[in-house]
This record gives sequence, C-alpha cells and structure tokens, in this order.
Amino acid sequence: MNPTASGESRTSRRLIPLALFFGTLLLVGATLKDYGVTWDEPPYFHATDLHMRWVTGFVESAAQSDLQKSLDDQSIKEAWHWNPYNVPHPPFSRIVSGFPHTVASPFLDNFSAYRVGPALFFDVLVTVMFVWMRELFGTATGLFSALATVLTPNLFGHAHFAVTDLPLATMWFLTAYCFWKGLASWKWSVILGVVWGLALSTKFPAVLIVVPLVLWAHLFHRDRYSNNLVALLFLGPAVMVATQPYLWHQTGLRVLEFVYEGISRGYRPETNFAVFFFNQTVFSNQLPWYYPFFIVGVTTPEPILFLALVGIASLLWNREQRSAVVLFLGNAAFVMMLGLMPGAVLHDGVRQMLSALPFIAALAGAGFYALAGGVQRLAQRGSASPSIGNLRIKIAAIVLVLFCFSPALDLHLSHPFQLSFYNRLVGGIRGAYASGLETTYFMEAFTPAFLQTLNEKIPANASINASFANFMFVLYQKQGLLRPDINITIDSDFDYLVLLNRRSALTPRRRYLIDTTSNPYISVTLAGVPLVSVFQFRAPGRQ
Repeated sequence: MNPTASGESRTSRRLIPLALFFGTLLLVGATLKDYGVTWDEPPYFHATDLHMRWVTGFVESAAQSDLQKSLDDQSIKEAWHWNPYNVPHPPFSRIVSGFPHTVASPFLDNFSAYRVGPALFFDVLVTVMFVWMRELFGTATGLFSALATVLTPNLFGHAHFAVTDLPLATMWFLTAYCFWKGLASWKWSVILGVVWGLALSTKFPAVLIVVPLVLWAHLFHRDRYSNNLVALLFLGPAVMVATQPYLWHQTGLRVLEFVYEGISRGYRPETNFAVFFFNQTVFSNQLPWYYPFFIVGVTTPEPILFLALVGIASLLWNREQRSAVVLFLGNAAFVMMLGLMPGAVLHDGVRQMLSALPFIAALAGAGFYALAGGVQRLAQRGSASPSIGNLRIKIAAIVLVLFCFSPALDLHLSHPFQLSFYNRLVGGIRGAYASGLETTYFMEAFTPAFLQTLNEKIPANASINASFANFMFVLYQKQGLLRPDINITIDSDFDYLVLLNRRSALTPRRRYLIDTTSNPYISVTLAGVPLVSVFQFRAPGRQ
C-alpha cells in the first residue's frame, strides 16, 4: 500500500521532485567555489578533457564517415587510459562532468564547471530518495529523507568534488531502487540493467552491488526477481563495455585487468595509504574490525543516526514496509562490511564507505515514519485532538523540524569543511582531534579564501614549501589563483612552510609543530582545530 495521501494531486506529485532537484542544484551550485581542489581532482580534470576531445573528434569523424582514427586502439588508450595510476576508475563520472563543463565554462570558473557533474549526481540522489521513500511511507517521510540526505555532511561535501565517491553512492542507491521497482515491472528490469552497467562504469565496487540485492530478493521475493537477474547478467555488462571505449579492444583481457586492478589495490604499497586512528598511524589491514562502523557512526549527525536506529527497530512491528527496511539495512551493512574484507582500503575517513550513507538516510526516514506515527497515535488519545485540524501533517512537520535543525546548523557551521565533521558522540571535531582521529585529508581545506589570504600576506618573491601538497600549489599558480612570484620549492631552503594537518602524512616533528605553535603566520581552523597552518621560518631575502 502507498501511504501517500490519496488527495495529493498529480501536479504536486511531479512538482515536489522537480523542486527538490533544482533546489539542491541551486544550493550546491551556489557553494561550488567555496572548496579547495581535492587531492584526486587535478588528474580527473585532465582525463575529462581528454575524454571530451575524443568525443568531439568521434562526432566530427562520424560526420565525415571516417571513424578509423577515433576507433584506433592507440587513440582510445591516449584518451581513455591516459594515467591509470592517478585515474584508476572507469570514466562514467568524468563523462557526466565533461558535458556540463563544456556548457558551463563560459559562466563558471574552471574548477566549478567540472564540479557541476557531481552536483547533478547529488541532485539525482536526493530526488530518487524522495520518490522512493514517498512510495513507501508517504510525502512527509519522503521530504524528511531527502533533507536527511542533503544534511549529511559527507554527502553534501562530496557533492562538490569531481571524483568517483559520490557518483558511486548515487549509482548504488539508484541500482537498488531500480531493482526494487523491477520486481513488479520488466521495464524497470531493463532500466536496472542500464543503471548497473553505468555503475560498473563508475567505480570497481559497483561489481558487488548485486550481492545484497540478490540475497534480499531471495529472502523476500524469490519468485519475482528473475527479470532483474537476466538484466544484471546480460544487459549490465554490455552497457559497461559500451560506455568504456578502452574495453572495445581486447575486451576480455581488459575486463580482467579492471577486476585485477580493483582487487589488488589494498595489496599494493603505492595505493594503500596510511590512516591516523587514535594517535596511531596504521594501514587498512591493521585497523580494528569495528573501524568502518565506528567511522560511519561518528561522522553522521546524531539525529539522523538515532532515527536510523529507530528505523531498524521498527522491523519488529512494521510488517508492511519490513522488506524495504531490510533492503536499506542490508545495503548499508554490506558497504561497511566490505571494509572487513582482505585487501580493503579504508583511508580518507568515511570516503570509502560513502555508499552506505544514502541507505542510512533511508533508514532514518523509516525511523521518522515510525516516530511521527507513534506521536500521532499518542496525540489522538488526548481529549483536545479532535479539535486540531490536520493533526498528522502538523506532527510530521514538528518532528521534521526538530530532527533537521541540528544537522542543518552543523552543516552551516562546518561549511566548507564538511569532510571534517564529527558528531557529539566523540565531542565534535575538537573531541575527535584530541582523541587522535584524522580531521582533514583531501586538501579541500586549501580554500579560495585561504589562497586569497596567502596572496595578501606572503611577501613578494618569497619561497614556500607545502610538503606533500606542493603539486596542488603549482596547479593553483598555473590557474592564476596563486601569485606567480611565489616560489614553490621542495628544498629545505624556504621562507614559509605550508602544512595540511593530515596527520597520517605528517612526520611527528611536523605534527608537534602544528600542535604546539599557538600563533602560526596563517591558519585555517574549524572550531579551533587547525586544518591548515603556515609557519614563517625566515624573512624573505635573508639567508
């Protein structure tokens, strides 16, 4: 049964998703310029340009009925397999970034134009969240779940970065939705095959999406998922190959290469980065088994986490939507349990578990539905309840505001450092920092505002050493965001030291420098926790 009010007009049913899509696009678009370029983005930007040049050349060659050059294996490798170390993932998210970049470049700065792509992924995620939850629980729950998605700091932050993590989270959730719809319609099974194929063209973990879906279907709908299974087996891989030109030559061998590269990342030293966990620098295979669950738990806003637990508890009495709630729980748990597998990589905070967060938002929606319904039943027992009009709507609105206020405030106060968010279970970012957890890692803390301060305060012809972030400052200088007279050096002879406080990548001496210097030359902080520190080692021009 669809709990959506029967009186809801067809117009409003279409208008709300459209409003959510464009409202989210406007919100993310208005904040694209607030973040620094992240660690992985520069090679992704270049790879996007190579893809678009190839697409342009392909279209021009097709118009002239001469595709030989475009389809040549060497041309394809140059455009689609340019740098497999720095750009190891399939191209779908970069294709989605490339077309908006072409359109938006005249109106936005270069970096923001690339980032319209992930913003679109996020808009789709928020909209599908609303549509799915409305089908299950009604409009109020759909709205809350969509807002919970927007107000999850790591989802909102990653919506601004042209990398693969948010696109994978979106495609995982969208694949689950299509699988659920495909139980009742073969047309949705076809859509499922296409969507999963695009997910496979986004990032390697998408290969595993089918595991929790098929297990769930076999438990709850074992007589209804055959069409889905056929679409997954035959259509999904075909779409994956069709959207990756690199796979058009030596297809079998290169698919095996794709699988090997994905499985082996955790075993290769050049792709296995350290994690700073309770003042210890360790690698993924040295982390305790509970790490994935812990890091998700302490980086999700407490009201959303609480309602997600209520949603899980509602399995005990909510029979009507029980299978859907198990689907959400199974996918969230499965993503986190991937961190327990041999060869898993878990660096960069919650980034590797980002695909679990939409399902946690959906569980929170189930909890919202259960809580609002419980409050309504209690209120209806009161003597004054018959005189209160639209009681159900008013209760839902009150619960929505109560549980969204704190996450909305946290999102605002942490902007544009949402990736550094920790909830109050560990004392916020201050408590997390004092406990020895990583509070920044992706270089987004080198914000445009920080670069402007650097340009204003660093004397002419001064030299800076940014340690492992030197390459990013070279990029900023090439893009005209850092003064050209500033000399960026890796030598020990420099005037200013610029440190991103990624403690897993810093030496003990430099961590000590950040923690014991009360007044650095320039600093970027969040709630008093240093994210970036600039230290003056000597006056420019002095030897």
